[in-house]
Amino acid sequence: MGKFIRRAFLLIFLILFVFIIALRFWQTERTPQGETDLSFKAIELPFTHEADLKGSLPFLASAAIDIDGDMRDELFLGGGDKQADQFFKFENGAFVPLNINIAKGDTDASHGAAYIDIDNDGDNDLFVARESGVWFHENQGGNRFGSRNLNLPLADNTTPLGIGFGDVNKDGLADMYVAGYIKIELVEGETNFSNSYGGFSSLFLNGGDNLWKDISKDAGIWRQHNTFLGVFADLDNDSNSDLIIAQDTGKVETYRGNGAAGFSPITNPSNFAYPMGVAVGDYDNDGLVDLFFSNVGYTLPPALLRGNLTDEDVFNPDHMLFRNDGNLIFSDVSKDMNVARFGFAWGAIFADMDLDGREDILMAQNYARMPAQFLMAKYPGKIFQNYKDGFKPVEKSSGAENPHYGIAPVVSDFNGDGWPDLVWANVAGPSLAYLNQGGDNNRLTVRLPNRAYALNAIVTVKRSDGETLTKQMVTSQGLGSDQGRELIFGLGSANVVDVTILFQNGEVKRIESPPDNSYVIVENR
Repeated sequence: MGKFIRRAFLLIFLILFVFIIALRFWQTERTPQGETDLSFKAIELPFTHEADLKGSLPFLASAAIDIDGDMRDELFLGGGDKQADQFFKFENGAFVPLNINIAKGDTDASHGAAYIDIDNDGDNDLFVARESGVWFHENQGGNRFGSRNLNLPLADNTTPLGIGFGDVNKDGLADMYVAGYIKIELVEGETNFSNSYGGFSSLFLNGGDNLWKDISKDAGIWRQHNTFLGVFADLDNDSNSDLIIAQDTGKVETYRGNGAAGFSPITNPSNFAYPMGVAVGDYDNDGLVDLFFSNVGYTLPPALLRGNLTDEDVFNPDHMLFRNDGNLIFSDVSKDMNVARFGFAWGAIFADMDLDGREDILMAQNYARMPAQFLMAKYPGKIFQNYKDGFKPVEKSSGAENPHYGIAPVVSDFNGDGWPDLVWANVAGPSLAYLNQGGDNNRLTVRLPNRAYALNAIVTVKRSDGETLTKQMVTSQGLGSDQGRELIFGLGSANVVDVTILFQNGEVKRIESPPDNSYVIVENR
């Protein structure tokens, strides 16, 4: 009998061993690192996120925000449910904590952040999505903020996660999309694709003086579904704010704005998936912004991720790159551009990190609450360098790996040398900061007023080599994050011929032959 039991245990052990080896092989990211001139230097960032992974959703707020008007962004990182939020200023080669206290509840995790000059007084105001609701932190100058909960009429079952700004009715006031997720105590597993399950997201019209009206139903975008993020962008260059939504256990949703606070659905090539982070950028330099969405990837076999989908439902675990073909038509080019088969990821953004004139993709990876964590592979975060004919990961070869539980990349020129730097905002562990070591490529930086009339403005740069680069002023790329507002155009070895800025109200501003490597500030009007 004893011999039989020993053999049974040995057989179980061998089966488990083979399973683990097979699972790790399945999880492996098989694309080799690309060659790159990118080089990063790790710098000090004294912040460790304290998360209650059982009693709170596993997210944290982050933003690159200029709070003192010196045209250099500070860093904001949100705390866990019993942890203060923190601002940092880059000084003397490190991020130094600032003595700024902004109010939050005693047990109130900060999940998402976005900022704008909401009151048109010349400084950036901060909005933070917390378990207690959406908070408004009014910049009062001198590193002082006045804070209050907006007490928005969110559904009782909903925790706000993401905040996105757009002027949907073109009245010069910034409107707000608040992405909602079901409260942690109401979560029923993590693979529920039902339309009747989840939190509610809302579109709030700005009535001035921080008066907000929920117009979700009238606008045609009211629905129940766990949602990570909503981002406004002009997808068809018609000077109206369109809306892109990443919803958990669902599909990518895209809506065309009509310029009068109404929206209509846009067909896109998504199937059932776990779209989480949203990136907006023109990766192929055709003058139209494209869309990238992070997904669960290949951390687990798809059969374990389909949840309550039927056999007929098409499920896609791939990260998704949607090329904008014009006329609001999108093509899924993820496999062709080599960004599909990688591990679990959260926030994602476009940014030209090597300033060669092609947008790269950055993507945070790893999940702190993944079941059977000891069986899961850990991923280094992704910097997908754009080689024009495809993307290749270069986070290891460039020295900017992130071994922790990444939620979002935050990119800005923190040290003011003209090159975009990187912070990995990490949940339940230390965040990491990397300075871009630069190179020989020329660049042009354009900073627009961070006000409603500049949202989704289209900035076009013509280079001396015939290339044309396009960027939009978009808030809230990533996941629970907001990026630096400077638009850094990579010129390679070329020069700038001219710059054209098209605002949503039809106003056009032209800047002829700005010097290479210059910083162009467009003044408030």
